[in-house]
Amino acid sequence: MADASAPVEVEETTAPARPKQIGLWRSLSDAPDLPTRAESWAALMLEQLQDMPGVEPIAVTSFLYDSPYKRLTPLGFSPVNRATTALAAGTTQSAAEKQRPVAQGELPQGDRAASGPMAAAVPIVVGELCVGVVCAEMHPDGEREMRKAMRRLQWGAAWVRDQLRSVVFEDEQQRHQAAIEALNAVVSVAERKDFHTAASSAVTDLATRFDCTRVALGMRRFKRTKVRAISHSAQFSRRMSQIQNIKTAMDEAIDQRTAVLWPEIDEHEVYASANAKALAEEDGAGHVYTVPLYAIDSFVGALTFERPEDKPFSEKDLDILEAVSTVLAPILEEKRRNDRWLITKTFEVIGNQLRRLLGPSYLIRKLVAAAVIAAGVFFWFAQAPFQVSAEARVIGTVERSIVAGFDGFIAEAPVAAGSLVSKDDLLVLLDDRDLALERQRLLTQRQRQQIEFDRAVAARDRAEINIRQTLIAQADAEISLVDQELERTRLTAPFDGLILSGDLSQSIGSSVSRGEQLLVIAPADAYRVKLQVDERQIAEVETGQVGALRVTALPTETFPILIEKITPVATYAEGATTFEVEAVFLEDATALRPGMEGAARIDIEERRLISIWTQPLIDWARISLWRWLPV
Repeated sequence: MADASAPVEVEETTAPARPKQIGLWRSLSDAPDLPTRAESWAALMLEQLQDMPGVEPIAVTSFLYDSPYKRLTPLGFSPVNRATTALAAGTTQSAAEKQRPVAQGELPQGDRAASGPMAAAVPIVVGELCVGVVCAEMHPDGEREMRKAMRRLQWGAAWVRDQLRSVVFEDEQQRHQAAIEALNAVVSVAERKDFHTAASSAVTDLATRFDCTRVALGMRRFKRTKVRAISHSAQFSRRMSQIQNIKTAMDEAIDQRTAVLWPEIDEHEVYASANAKALAEEDGAGHVYTVPLYAIDSFVGALTFERPEDKPFSEKDLDILEAVSTVLAPILEEKRRNDRWLITKTFEVIGNQLRRLLGPSYLIRKLVAAAVIAAGVFFWFAQAPFQVSAEARVIGTVERSIVAGFDGFIAEAPVAAGSLVSKDDLLVLLDDRDLALERQRLLTQRQRQQIEFDRAVAARDRAEINIRQTLIAQADAEISLVDQELERTRLTAPFDGLILSGDLSQSIGSSVSRGEQLLVIAPADAYRVKLQVDERQIAEVETGQVGALRVTALPTETFPILIEKITPVATYAEGATTFEVEAVFLEDATALRPGMEGAARIDIEERRLISIWTQPLIDWARISLWRWLPV
């Protein structure tokens, strides 16, 4: 196996052309189309290779190469209708992909007839793209002869390159012209605001630009085509027989999903064109060409072009008209859809969604719809207890304040907040030294008045006796008052309970004023709950309802409660307005302590789950609508 990437310089002797080659040159010059010229070129190249000493040519073939798809299409053969061998096909494909000359096969080591054939291929590159390949199969005597044959094939490929370059140039020119025509058509349509004006402008512009006697536009709806615009006609009757013929011709093309030409250029066309023929015969048009319009995954209409008999459509015209129609289709469809009534758009959207939901495909949409329906059914029938939540605080059933009975100083404070005490236990002891001295002074003063009273009695001085009796009674009253104050220096617990607030252990010796609160005590086994209910839910709460309480200190335990009192006074704090509700415990609550805080739930009634979740939103909407709407 050999692979030659570039031939070497060899000396060559040009032989005079034989009569057969002269005839092939003449045939090559007079060939009407590219395939005929390719056949003549292959025969001429085979003759030239036969004139080379040491080379026995077998066949010469030229191919067209489609670079995007890497596909080879035979163009010309010599001998005619000879099948391409596997060696020639592989060599040709390799040369096209590598874009350089390639030779493959086995060079003869002795007897040329005993060795297999070799193939040489030369790519035809236009610009940077391989557009064709020429290949020759032969039996060379050796490597030198093989290189000479490769060089001769490269020289001959130059003519094929020129031919394909002209074809590529013509294709580019045709595409460029099609793009220009399509752009002009788009401009004439895009600058119009509504569909009717845009359609009339489009068909009139196309009729003028492509020398047509008439161009008609039809739009498809409910599997029927309706003529919407005719060139050079602002208005027309849709009942005219000509309009009906145009509609049937458009339906014919749309149903077949392809452009329909009558009369056909290619006799091998298998598309039905009876309606196009009827339109041409009745209207006197020599040529009718109908192109279906495809947009948004469906055929939305068609364009029908009519020309007189002496101006047939060429292949170039057909390609350009089809390209222009392809570009105009989505623009016209978009304008038509935008010009519809809003109610029509609404029903179409609903219909499209229903078709997607009930038709094939769109599995995710179906699953989502099923989930939404299931959720709706669940929330409509599912019920749950409706509860009102509120912040709660545990307080004592009775709270007693321990206050100072007179101005004095603290002598002892054996208890503090959180201490459990029994009835008559000492809570606070006030300093009584000043009172003791005051009592002693009053006793001394009374004793002195008693002595004076005795003297007055002995002297039988009645006036003095009355005065001294009065002073003695005054002294007794003052002593009694001091005794009472001495009793109040010892503040004891009025009942078994818990100290809720107050810590005087750090205030020994400090002064207190008469009536100053020193401690707060509450029963240790009798509590109640104070709830702060939001104003938006206070209407749901009534006395006698039950609920449950959980405090932060005991998050796993629930304590049942009973609503006992609703205070009709609102309190504003922390950006919310609340009402105070009092409740009592229905079961033992000895694990609680006054001052504990948590959350409470009040059971109202059984309601639909969706109603419970949406009630706040509904209430807000009612207030907002009432506030802003006049009715």
